[in-house]
Amino acid sequence: MNPFYAEYIATAKRLAAERNLNWNLVCDDQGKVSKDTRWNLTALVGMLPPPTLWLGQIGVDPVAFQKLNEIRLRMNQRVLPTGPMSQFWLDLYLAVFVHQLLVRKTKPLSAMQMAQGIRRLAPAAEDAPPWAVTPEQIQQAYNAVLHSADSGKLALDFGTTVRNILDGQKLSDVPALVRFCTPYPTNESLSAQRQAETLRKRQNAHGGKEGLRRSLAERKSAAKLPDERAFWELVRIVFTETPRTFSDAIRFAAFKVQIIMGFRIGETASLPLDWKRWVEYLDADGRPAGHRGGFSRSLMIRHFAEKQEEDERAEGLSFYENTQHVPPMFEEILVETLDHVEKITAPLRERLRRQTETGLVFPEYPEDALVSAWEMYVRMTGNAVFSDAGLPQELVQRYRESYDPQLLKSFRKLQLDGKPASLSGFWTKVPQRSIPVRAASGIPFGGSIDWRSAHVRVGDVERYIRENRLTKRSDTRPTMTTDGRLLYPYDLMFIMPVRNLIEGRNDGVLDTTLYSAVGRLDVEDLKTILGGYGGATCIFARYGQTEEDRALRMKTHAVRHLQNTELFRLGVADTIITKKFNRRSVQQSDVYDHRSLAEDLADIDLPPEAEEMLGDRALQVFKMITANKVRGPIVEEFRRVQREYGDEAAFDYLNAEADGLHVTPYGLCMNSFTSDPCPKHLECFNGCLHLSRTKVVSEQVHLERMRDKFAKVIITLEALPLNRRNIGWANQVTHARIRHDNIIKALAADPGMQVFPDGKDLSVTPEQKFGNTLIDTMKRVRDLDD
Repeated sequence: MNPFYAEYIATAKRLAAERNLNWNLVCDDQGKVSKDTRWNLTALVGMLPPPTLWLGQIGVDPVAFQKLNEIRLRMNQRVLPTGPMSQFWLDLYLAVFVHQLLVRKTKPLSAMQMAQGIRRLAPAAEDAPPWAVTPEQIQQAYNAVLHSADSGKLALDFGTTVRNILDGQKLSDVPALVRFCTPYPTNESLSAQRQAETLRKRQNAHGGKEGLRRSLAERKSAAKLPDERAFWELVRIVFTETPRTFSDAIRFAAFKVQIIMGFRIGETASLPLDWKRWVEYLDADGRPAGHRGGFSRSLMIRHFAEKQEEDERAEGLSFYENTQHVPPMFEEILVETLDHVEKITAPLRERLRRQTETGLVFPEYPEDALVSAWEMYVRMTGNAVFSDAGLPQELVQRYRESYDPQLLKSFRKLQLDGKPASLSGFWTKVPQRSIPVRAASGIPFGGSIDWRSAHVRVGDVERYIRENRLTKRSDTRPTMTTDGRLLYPYDLMFIMPVRNLIEGRNDGVLDTTLYSAVGRLDVEDLKTILGGYGGATCIFARYGQTEEDRALRMKTHAVRHLQNTELFRLGVADTIITKKFNRRSVQQSDVYDHRSLAEDLADIDLPPEAEEMLGDRALQVFKMITANKVRGPIVEEFRRVQREYGDEAAFDYLNAEADGLHVTPYGLCMNSFTSDPCPKHLECFNGCLHLSRTKVVSEQVHLERMRDKFAKVIITLEALPLNRRNIGWANQVTHARIRHDNIIKALAADPGMQVFPDGKDLSVTPEQKFGNTLIDTMKRVRDLDD
């Protein structure tokens, strides 16, 4: 056994035992773990649900396993049976969760993504333990995963698992196994690999050559920014549309906070109820600063910042409290939005608080109490309609404009005047049939039921929900803040009815004053409703005005990228941006800077005399010189003139010489072509001193293409037999080698640097340099005689 594997497993078992985790999971033949032994990953790290993530499956991944067997059949190998992982692989699978959650302090979803690679690799390894897995097995498992999803995401995750776990922890006897995560040479595999590579480039675009800008107006890594139309459609929806359901009203409010503050989506979802912090400002005399032209007070929003060093504790993650200033222009709308959420969630919040304190599903009643069947139906389902009376549409519309809980009493009064319509179908349906329906005296009905006088005992329903409807239980488990206080779900701003099926049925009306299942807003719900993942109906499809609008999609994190970029564009200091967005370093903020080169240059402060004296094109060149984005003879001469003769003379020189910024396929040329065109146009890669490299992607591509072209020419010429080589052959080889070497230098040059500082000025012809008239010739002869 590999010693590193043994130590990795032993450490994980010790940490698991300290937290009373059952290492010996009990499962069925398909690998489904029993409810008694499965691990609650969310509780393990001290996070609040939803979502609650369980370690509940130790069998094969169905899709990847099917693809694996298809590959094996094509390779004339035996078909593998389904079932749990072998003990060595199971130990590794569990250990990955323990190390990711308790050592590295990652979140459950990230740990699950890392561990799933083990689950997908184990079947391909067959009888081989983790330390003896072979390159062929790695490649076979990788290709199975490669074909499991169209996006390529699972393949990238699999490679990450191999790189970080098997290779990073040295658990395998064969080093660098990730190099065998390669596609088979089939059209299907190669096509899937290209899709994975495209996704990888998009994810890692910032800072790499794939994320560089092709033009002055193109933004860096623009794929991480929201589509402009999608962003403004989201703004229109959440700020102007009437939400059709109570749950949408909560989601709209969360998206408003996201747009205004630029929080991480988890920070938005965990916003505390006690969020408002007003700061008063006084002058030296103790009077409000507003009397002196300043601000008398400002609003700060209390929230729990994610990804902080301070939020890690021995037991798991905790909530780190922080505050952030609210822009004055958004103060009113933010206060109005969150005050409204607090008002409409008040009945849910009070019930959730009492459920937390008592441990009961229905804390309003003792267990032996008899409650009307209609009332318990509404408490269990949330459905405000339980009779044939229906609800007037004008009253429903009025309710949806405010979601005032008081209006639900009017609904209930109308329903009680009608004939019960839904109760029989509910209470006589399996498994609710196990709950006795009783008369007002408490005796169960023996035959037909009078639903107007039907009752149920609270204790019967409590027991039924505990045994059969765990998803109908409210979220009452607390988490801890970094200062040691317990934080309960009812302390959060955004709480919602959970397992709410009524609103999904023709926009039904949910009675929030009676519904019993309450929980916090789910981050995954916000991501799904905005991105339409998994076939879910997204917010654009529900509220879009046109077919194009309804087809839009967006990622929640894109809003954060956009707000960062806009603050950079407006000249806000990177230190302030870093503090505002709860980051640890300025370098982290740079990843969110998607400004175009033109926006970079527009942000440069110039002296007033430069703006007055320089023309538009010369001003653009001066900005690039100031930002150290170009090099060349004109730049060096400009700086020399500026040093020796001052700014005014330098600006005059720039106006005369830098009449245009010439973009070539190989870089920037700052030579003046006012009088004559360049005689070596598009040959600047061959040693011209005017050439400067930039970050443009196409520039790199063109240079690489030219390098490969000349390399092929050199190989072809040198392959000729000696009897076919002559003076022309030698000239051709020399011509190709010089250009090939110069292109190599150009590729090695850093962006903004002069490629050939000691090169030739190819813009000047020999005739221009020496003259071509008889007088010019006589002058040269005279100069030689002298």
